[in-house]
Amino acid sequence: MSTSETSSNTSSSATHFDDASSTWWDMGGTVGVLAALASSSSSGHGVQDAPLQLEELTGRQWVARNLADSKKCYSNFRLHPSAFHLLHNILVAHHGLRSTHQCDSIEALGMFLWACGTRQCQRQMAERFGRSIDTVSRKFGEVLDAVVSFADTIIKPRDPTFSSVHHKLQRFSPYFDGCIGAIDGTHIPVLVHEHAHDDFINRKGFTSQNVLAVCDMDMRFTFVAAGKRGAAHDMAVFREAVQSSNKRFPHPPKGKYYLVDSGYPLREGYMAPYSKNRYHLTEFEDKGPENLYEIFNYYHSSLRAVVERSLGVLKNKWQIMKGIPLYPKEKQSKIILACFGLHNFAMEHNEHELGVRDMFRHDRYLRSAGQQIVPAQDWLVATANDDIRTVRDWIAAGLYGLA
Repeated sequence: MSTSETSSNTSSSATHFDDASSTWWDMGGTVGVLAALASSSSSGHGVQDAPLQLEELTGRQWVARNLADSKKCYSNFRLHPSAFHLLHNILVAHHGLRSTHQCDSIEALGMFLWACGTRQCQRQMAERFGRSIDTVSRKFGEVLDAVVSFADTIIKPRDPTFSSVHHKLQRFSPYFDGCIGAIDGTHIPVLVHEHAHDDFINRKGFTSQNVLAVCDMDMRFTFVAAGKRGAAHDMAVFREAVQSSNKRFPHPPKGKYYLVDSGYPLREGYMAPYSKNRYHLTEFEDKGPENLYEIFNYYHSSLRAVVERSLGVLKNKWQIMKGIPLYPKEKQSKIILACFGLHNFAMEHNEHELGVRDMFRHDRYLRSAGQQIVPAQDWLVATANDDIRTVRDWIAAGLYGLA
């Protein structure tokens, strides 16, 4: 055999060996991979199927899902489904709320209530509802205008003549039969631009709007004055509200009055407590009232607490009232008015699961709470022409006689 043939055979044999070897290792590798997959499958570890990608709900679908679950609806929108739909129908029928091809009115209302109830900014709304910032801003403004228009019809006394004595005052009759509600001021935190910072800084050191609120004994607000800067004095806000030319303030009729704290003056129609005596209920926890002035102050404080607790319920329910984002001042004022209106709507439509304690329970220092010395109407007639200071003294003497 020639050298060339030997070389050729040797080369051919090597080639076959390499092909066979390659095939063998390929088969071995395949078997190894299959074995590893089988092992991982049987043991539950190792290679896993990729998770399924679930489609995210649209804003309208998310609102619908909440409306189908009463607890979720109340948690996110601060209203139960029946109240949500009732509010929606009122806003559509009477206050100009409309659907558009981009966003229907149900979704827009849900967006607004979610923002006010859980304190969401526009960027969070845009992410949750899959909308642009521009769309969110526009829809929020449209619903806000509708709710403010609605608030204008619901923030007012049920009976503007105040012709009857509230049933919750009967246990104190006849002494507080002239009471038609309570007044207090509150500071609503707001974000403002740096150039306006000093004007909005209040005495507690944060930027706010100084808001005057009047409420009745049902925890309904009957008047709200928003828009005053936090640096404004409470009396300045009160004076402007009472003297305003728009005549919306529910002035007390002859012989009737609002309960006010010592920060307001004792004047016709506005019953303030005795100064230089204990007043707040916490001051009587260790030791009861000791004279007729403190007896009066104790019951005055227990009744006036209705406005403080109403404001507390309002802020806890509508969380945006704990810090309104950086909007123009006028828009911030509208948000405040809208939340007061929503509070009244909720109070009027069985949304009472608010943990509100009975603020009219403080009668332990009276021998016979509700004992009538004279008929209530006779008391009102007898005191109608007296100045408010005399009326206060008569009430104090009467309460002291029962202690």
